[in-house]
Amino acid sequence: MGDAKKPSRFARAAAAPWRGHGARMRADGRPASPKPTARRALSLAMGGLLVLGVVIAGAWLAILYMPLPASQVIPRVKAAIEERLGPDYAVDIADAELHRGGDGVELRLVDLSIAKAGGPVVASVPRAELRLDGLSLLGGEVRVRSVHVTSPKLDMRYDMTVDAASKNSDLPDRILAAVGDLDRLLGADGAAGALEEVWVTDATLLVAPRSRAPLSLEGVDLRLSRGGGGAIALTASSARADDRWTTAITVSSPDADKARLIDLGVENLDLAPYSAPLAEKAGASPLTGRVSGHLNARIGADGKLLAGDGRLDARTLQLFLPGPSDSDDPAAGPKQVGLDRVQLDLRWDAQARALRIEPSQIRGRGGQMSFTGAFVAPPGPGKPWTAQIEGHDILLSGETASEPPLRLDRIDLEASFDPAAGVLEVSKAQFLGPTASAALTGLVRFGGDSPAIRLGLVGAPMPASAVKRLWPFFLASSVRGWVVENVSAGRVDGVSLTIDLPSGALAKLKPHEPFPEGSVSLEVRFSDGVLRGRPGLPWIEGATGKVEATSRRVDVEVGQAYVAGAGDDGALSVSDIRFTVPDLKPRFPPATLTLKAEGSLRKAMALVSSGAFGRNPLPSQLEVQNVSGRIVSDVTVGLELDHPGAEGPPPDIGLTADIRDVKIANLFAGRSFDKGSFQLKVADGPPTMTGKGSVGGAPATVSLMEEPAAGAAPAKRKLAVTLTAAASDLTRLGMDVPGVLKGAVPLSAEIYLDEPSAPMVVKADLAGVGIDGLVPGFVKPAGRPGRLGFIVERGPDKTVIRDFVLESGDRSVRGVITFGPKGDLLSAAMPIYRPGPGDDAKIDIDKVRGGITKVALQGASLDLRPLIEAYRKKSAVKSGGEGGGDSSEVAKNLMVSAKLGTGLGYGGEALSGLDLKLNVRDGKVTDADGSGRVGSGAIKLSTGDDGRLNLSGGDAGAALRFTDLYGRIDGGAFDLAASLAGGPGVLRIRDFGVRNEGALERVKQTTGADANAPAQRGAPTRFDRLKVTFVQSAGRIAVDEAVVYGPQLGATLEGTVNYAADSVDLVGTFVPVYALNNLFSRVPVLGPLLGGGEHGGLLGVTFRVRGPTAAPTVTVNPMSAVAPGFLRKLFEFRQAQPAAPAAAQ
Repeated sequence: MGDAKKPSRFARAAAAPWRGHGARMRADGRPASPKPTARRALSLAMGGLLVLGVVIAGAWLAILYMPLPASQVIPRVKAAIEERLGPDYAVDIADAELHRGGDGVELRLVDLSIAKAGGPVVASVPRAELRLDGLSLLGGEVRVRSVHVTSPKLDMRYDMTVDAASKNSDLPDRILAAVGDLDRLLGADGAAGALEEVWVTDATLLVAPRSRAPLSLEGVDLRLSRGGGGAIALTASSARADDRWTTAITVSSPDADKARLIDLGVENLDLAPYSAPLAEKAGASPLTGRVSGHLNARIGADGKLLAGDGRLDARTLQLFLPGPSDSDDPAAGPKQVGLDRVQLDLRWDAQARALRIEPSQIRGRGGQMSFTGAFVAPPGPGKPWTAQIEGHDILLSGETASEPPLRLDRIDLEASFDPAAGVLEVSKAQFLGPTASAALTGLVRFGGDSPAIRLGLVGAPMPASAVKRLWPFFLASSVRGWVVENVSAGRVDGVSLTIDLPSGALAKLKPHEPFPEGSVSLEVRFSDGVLRGRPGLPWIEGATGKVEATSRRVDVEVGQAYVAGAGDDGALSVSDIRFTVPDLKPRFPPATLTLKAEGSLRKAMALVSSGAFGRNPLPSQLEVQNVSGRIVSDVTVGLELDHPGAEGPPPDIGLTADIRDVKIANLFAGRSFDKGSFQLKVADGPPTMTGKGSVGGAPATVSLMEEPAAGAAPAKRKLAVTLTAAASDLTRLGMDVPGVLKGAVPLSAEIYLDEPSAPMVVKADLAGVGIDGLVPGFVKPAGRPGRLGFIVERGPDKTVIRDFVLESGDRSVRGVITFGPKGDLLSAAMPIYRPGPGDDAKIDIDKVRGGITKVALQGASLDLRPLIEAYRKKSAVKSGGEGGGDSSEVAKNLMVSAKLGTGLGYGGEALSGLDLKLNVRDGKVTDADGSGRVGSGAIKLSTGDDGRLNLSGGDAGAALRFTDLYGRIDGGAFDLAASLAGGPGVLRIRDFGVRNEGALERVKQTTGADANAPAQRGAPTRFDRLKVTFVQSAGRIAVDEAVVYGPQLGATLEGTVNYAADSVDLVGTFVPVYALNNLFSRVPVLGPLLGGGEHGGLLGVTFRVRGPTAAPTVTVNPMSAVAPGFLRKLFEFRQAQPAAPAAAQ
């Protein structure tokens, strides 16, 4: 040891800096132990502190500048959070990091989740950043200065909180304690006292995790900031376009009394999430709507609520009621009460422990009310809450815009709520007004899927409208719905309503299902009522009776009433009315209405035609306003209720009716049906109606029958009318029957009422009727079988007579006739036209464009005499008697084509081989080409000058006999130039004879004209020429001048042939030995004096032809034979002046 090297001085000093210079040494050279002095102890303490400071500073610097890994941070953070939350929660963190940030120490957490122990997750935070107080960490205390959370999902467990609170009567104390706890938490000395700022963005708050539909708030932003003196501001808002709202809480700094002011403001806050738990307990959907307002509270130093007030303004509220929807649409919501606005002024009365409702107001579609009240907290646990509401200035809106509102002066409501038992009792509810008063008591026991409800309502006499206003729509809604829809007015003399619903009954109800059996009892006595069985049925007025109803049945009884709205239709009274709904449970409950009706037939028909009792059974052609009469009937109506609109099956109607004194004005052609009586029966079998009356004096019978249809088609109702009418009756009915009709015609018509366009079938048995000329040429004596039939099809622009048939024996006319809307003939197709024996032809008539009538005649043979006669009579009728006709009466536009083998005419003559084409435009012939043969000569038709018609032939006598103009001419060639439209014309005949004319024989004897001629019995008087100039008009030919002469005799003629009056009036002069005698008339100057004119003679005999066209009388004046020409005028017959048309008629 002695050889050991000794340490240097520097080394010794460095090794023991606190060692003094006077240190002693041991014998072996080593230093001796220092002497324990005070200085040495102090140096040792200072060195320890220095080392500890260095260690602490190193640790602090490590925390500030060196990030700690997740393995070191997560366990400590989890333990810290779980310690604060308690053992009921479990915390899980996916990642964490503690590091130095720009503003201090920051703790970052990733995927933080907090769950109930063994239960669901209540908070899920994808990312959270916390800024901590670094100095507090050295003291072992964690003080959070700011928090920033992104997209958290939080379950507020609001429903559980409300559920627990509703079962405790010390709720006010709990609320006050919670307010104090919040103040202590956020206070300067609280756990969050160091918290300066909180940012939460895009949060999702699950408010009520209901089984029906979870309610949550999404996109919520939250910010908490601290001001000077400990003031705090907390805001929460949502900027979503479909859900914008804001809430703000401000806590002021303590005042001199260390009290704080707390202000809660809300703007456009959705009430649905917060009302869901309460609504769930009632078995209803959440209250919807938006609320805005402020609530203020003053909290003392001890955390007690010293004062509070506030005002809330809620808009567009929808209060959903328990029970099913009234709609068949699955998407439709339940029944609801709509409120436009609710304004609440609140004040906390600390001494009375009551929440006072200062003057507030409710407005909605159902009306409006101002009210005050109070909610008083119980004095101790186990006691119920109490409430008083006083309403005034109440207006209850009518069910429709036309109904006036009901005014109530006052509503008094007293109720209590026992949270522990879940019982709400309404001990008093009075409704008082000028016209209505009612009282209600009730008990609601919450529990199960829906609460149990017991209500009682009684009312004093009041108008029916007041009862409908006071009756809540959610009470016995099916019965109330019937009353609202079908009771219009009247007075309720007494009303009593009782409802007793067990728990869960509302939740089990399906849409439109009534309340359970025995749960509803209603009795209403009324007078002077206006009601009906269902919408669409007629209103009855002046009704006195009663309504008895249960949850499953409705019975209405009325003794006497009358149908509303008599007016011009007349009154219709009803009695013994019974309306019964035996079971309201079916979706469309069946109902029965029975009554007796007596009064105006027109009123009854107006009701039937209105559709109130199903389809209109009346013919569409029948106008109800033209009907009058009396009816007495028993009516039974079976129907289904609750069908929307006009849907549903038609009512099942049964009735028996006796109808008297029936008159239907303007039934046909201005004629009326009168003196009618009917019996109508609609019962189990097909409906039947029988009756009788008269139309235009003709007796008629009416019957209604029902014919079964094929397959599943509905039966067809057929109306049959039989009219027995003579020719005079038909004339009175406005039917222009051509020809002669003898006897009564039994006309029958049938029509199906259920088809608007159904044709009418008309038939007649003509066996007892004599007919002449109904169709030209159709002649049938009475006693010979015959029939008439056709089908009338009416359309908007035409009427078609289809299957027309008129026949008797071998006479038959068949075809189709079409008339225009004004009754003008449009077309006629007669493929079978055999009106007389031996006839065989067909006729087609058709009006084409331009007003042209096309007529086509084809056949082997046809008797033309009826057509000629019909043409003459038609012209006569159009002319109005004598004179007055003009060319306008003749068809102006025609296209005629005819091909006929044989056409029979008058005088035994026939037209054979007729081939004709004729075109007429504006009354003028534009094209004519025809040929045929009459008698022994051919005839030719051609176009003449100036729109005239030229007809020439080789047998004038036969042609005149064929047309029944004159039957005593033999032979002769003729030329005729005339117009079909009337006017002047010329007829020329050459080389003919006149046979068996008595007038000529008398003239010959008087004048001795044939004294030198050989006697030939029956020989004709020969003539060389005949020229007739005339003017034709409708039904009349005016002969201006006619000259006929031959070797033995000549004549002049003038006058009128009037077919309209069936008369001839001609005057003239016979000139014997015409060739010699006429020479005197040609002598200049003396000829007119001696011969009497150009075609006269020195000697002559005047004559006159007058009488009916078929057999006129010829009168000869023999005295005129000895007078020369100018004196013979004195002996001429004077032609009668044409009578005026009115006189002729």
